[in-house]
This record gives sequence, structure tokens and C-alpha cells, in this order.
Amino acid sequence: MNSWLIPPGTRPAPAFARHLSLNGAVVVALLALVVLWTLPMATFYETPPWDNVEELFWGGSMQWGYYKHPPLPSWLMGLPVLLAGRQPWLTYAAGVGCGVGALYIMWRWSLGMMPPMRAALAVLLGSLVTYHVQRATIFNHNTVQLLPMAGYWWMLWRVLRRPSAGGRFDWLWLGVFAALSMLTKYSALVQFAVGAGFILREGSWRDARVRRDLLRAGGVALLLMAPHLAWLVQHGDQTIGYARHSVHPSGPLLKHVHPRLLRILLVQVARLSPMLLFVAWAWFTRERGTAQEKTPQGGFDRRFLAWATFGPLCLVLAMSVLLHMRLVASWLSTFFLPVAVWAVMVVPGLEADRWTRRRWVGTLTVAAILHIAGSFGQAWVDGVWSARHGYITRANLPSGQIAEAVQAVWHERAGDRPLKLMVGDTWFTGAVVLHMDPDVQLLIDGDPRTSPWLPPDALAREGGMVLILDTPEFRSEGALLEPLLATASCSGSLRLPWAGEDDARSVRVRWGILPGSDVQEELRGCLPAAAP
Repeated sequence: MNSWLIPPGTRPAPAFARHLSLNGAVVVALLALVVLWTLPMATFYETPPWDNVEELFWGGSMQWGYYKHPPLPSWLMGLPVLLAGRQPWLTYAAGVGCGVGALYIMWRWSLGMMPPMRAALAVLLGSLVTYHVQRATIFNHNTVQLLPMAGYWWMLWRVLRRPSAGGRFDWLWLGVFAALSMLTKYSALVQFAVGAGFILREGSWRDARVRRDLLRAGGVALLLMAPHLAWLVQHGDQTIGYARHSVHPSGPLLKHVHPRLLRILLVQVARLSPMLLFVAWAWFTRERGTAQEKTPQGGFDRRFLAWATFGPLCLVLAMSVLLHMRLVASWLSTFFLPVAVWAVMVVPGLEADRWTRRRWVGTLTVAAILHIAGSFGQAWVDGVWSARHGYITRANLPSGQIAEAVQAVWHERAGDRPLKLMVGDTWFTGAVVLHMDPDVQLLIDGDPRTSPWLPPDALAREGGMVLILDTPEFRSEGALLEPLLATASCSGSLRLPWAGEDDARSVRVRWGILPGSDVQEELRGCLPAAAP
């Protein structure tokens, strides 16, 4: 610990006390990031991102699986939704919470490999990787997987480095984190494969204690995943089919798979750039002629971190080329969790335990400015500035105004009949429903299979209102929506300003009121439209 952290005229605190103080500072800083990145989004975003809207509805119903993904993110959102309702800010806080939770795990892991000040620097650099905080405001399966995947790498390191040391239960936690990673997204298999590759390359499998602990961890993981695996046997056609469609393009898209790899790599560099700039600055301004400290276990730690940092990226790139798999940049969100720890361990100039007070203050100040400017800047540009300058985004969709207009149409054409069910795509219609009565339900894409929280005959029995967004850039794509609209008792259209009045920058919506068998005969039709 540097002497500048100790007030003048006082005796140095014991090492344990200093460690507790630093641990508290790290925890407070991480919690501050949750608040800092939640408030601007909740303030300036009129409408949440697609995935956030989706999880607000999925979280309202506890299932063993959902038509696109495993259930853990929706489970995490379930209790907050139950307590506070479908509030968008919950998704921003939960997403960033998963990201900073992963950073805290990296902090605990780093303490086993390097001095506390270097571990703190690794956390600071990790917070500048956009996947870990900035993009974590998008609450989806990639974001949630940051947390258990960080735990997986930490526990695998402990199992391999000191198998069964001191009666610990690292194997148990390894199984728990592996199961939670799979219950979040099946792409965890990529990082499991990298871990297995390291075990083979290192020869750790020859140790009977390692084999025993890995088998125990596998048993724990299978036990925790058993209910979801049983669900998958019955509903795998949806989930596996979605995954297969996502990674295997067809038709003309296939020709663009290889050129896209370069673009994806450039996107990764861009999303790592805040951290990379800090690392480059530290390297160029380092003290020349000083050797980096090495720990007795440094060789194993560096090899492990190198595999965990670069292995998943190399593996998916090779799979994309050899198997003609499609890649999306955001699918790599969890691949860079150890990159800051690896950098602090191997890059000269990042020996933070030797830094002066001035160097630390400058680093912390610049990092704080980046987070404050990033959070408020991103939220204001996407949610406010873009609309004022004629650019439509998901963040500036006037979903509250649309909800008012839709409800006005319903009361005008359906009278006192309560609106119970909205039918439409996840993002647009879901965003509109967020501004309605909490009892209004959403039938996603008009397909009962995508909304298992509703009885299969809910639409036929209760009726409802279908919405189709025709604004070109964000057009609704549900295949069943057009046929449902054709069966409406009455239909019409709405047009509202979005970021302008023309076709490309306004909200253009077609609506239809669907009859229900439980509705009294005289109310199944629509009242005549009010005279202009």
C-alpha cells in the first residue's frame, strides 16, 4: 500500500486493516457505478431497449425456459417486477448490477494473484470495458452472463491451482457458476471448451484431485440444470431452433460471413478502447529500467489468464470461419472479463502498488470523468438530442404518447369494455403496454407459444387490440400479426410525430380491435368512429 494513503502523523495500519479499507472503497465505487449509469437512462430514455422490454414481460412469469433463451435473467427480473411493477429503471439497475458484480468477483480473484493496489487497478480498467458497465444497461442474457461467468473462471482457477486445499468447496461453487452460466445462455459452452482445453494443455487432468473435483462440479451443474433440461426436451424445437437460426445464415447473407469478421474485430477494439488507451498511457509513461515483480505462481496465473482472455475469441472466430457461422459483436460480451487482470499482470507500467499519489489521483479522476460523461452523454444523445435533430432511435420513441392515443381509440370504439390484452411485437407494443394499466397483458407476436404466461385461448376468449408499427426502420415483423389484423372487428391507423412528421421519422401504426367469445354479443363489434 502506498504511503500517501496513510495520513501524516499516524502509525501505519496493519495490512489486514488496509485491505479491508481498500475492499470497502472498491465496493462503494462499484455501487456508485450502478447509480451513475441507472439514473441518466431512467431520466432521458423515453423507451427502453428491446431486450429490456422483453425481460420486463418475461420476468412476470416464472418458467423453466423461454422460447428464445434459458430462464435465469427472467428469474432475476421476476422479484423486482413483482414488487415494483414493470418499471424500465429496474432493468438498467439490474443490468449494471450484473456487470459490477462480475467486476467484484474479478477483484476477489485478482487478490489471489497480485498485490491489492494492482487488483484495484484491474477493477478500474475492467470498468472501462464497455461491455461491463456502459452496455450493461441493456439487460439481456449477454449482460447477465457476466456475473456467473466471472465466478466460473475464478473457481476453475482455484480448483486447478490448489486442488482440494484446506477442505475448501471450490468444486461446489464451480458447478454452481457453471450451471448459472448455462441457465443464462448456452454460449457458455464456448468458455467451458476453452477451460477444458487449458486443462488438457496444462496436464492438470493427470492429478486425481483435479479429476475428482471436476466430476463433482459437473454433477452439481447437472443437478441444478435438471429441471431446465427436462423443459428443453419438451420445448427444444423453439429454443434450439432459435439458436440454430441465429448462428447459421442462409442465402446471400452467407457471402458476408468472412468479411464481417474483420468488422466484428474492429468493434471489439472500439469497445475495449477506453481501457486500451489507459494501458497505452501507462506503458508510455512508465519508469524505465524497473523490473516487474514476479510471484512464484506467476507462470501458471499468466498462462491461465491468457487462455481465459484470448481463448474464447480465438475459438469463436475459428468456428465462424470453418463452420460458416454468423457472429454478432454483442455475442462476445463475456469474453473480456479477465482482460484487465491479464493486462495488469503482464504490461509494464501497470505496477499500481508502486504508483505515486499524483499518478493515482490523475487516473481516478480521468476514469470518473469518463464514466460521468459516458452515462449522461449516452442517455441524453440517444434519448433527447437525437429526437431534436431528426433521428429516430429506440430510446426516443414517444411510447407514452402512443399509449394515450391507443387507449383513446379503444375507449372510442369499444366503449366501456376493459382493455385486457394487447397483441404485437415485443419491443414496440411492449413499450406501449408499459404505460398502460398493469393488468394489461402482452401476447408477443400473436403467438401463444411466445407468451406462456397466458392461457392458449386467451385471445380467442377475451379479444384484444393488435398493433403493427409501419415506420420503416423499426417495422413490426411478427408473421401472425397481419392475419390477426385481417380478422379485426374494426381497424384503422394512427400517425404521431417521432423525430419528425415525414413517413421515415413519424410513428405510423395500424390497429385493430379483435372480438372475443366471452364478450357479450352486442359488444363484440365496434362503435362507430366519432365525427371529426
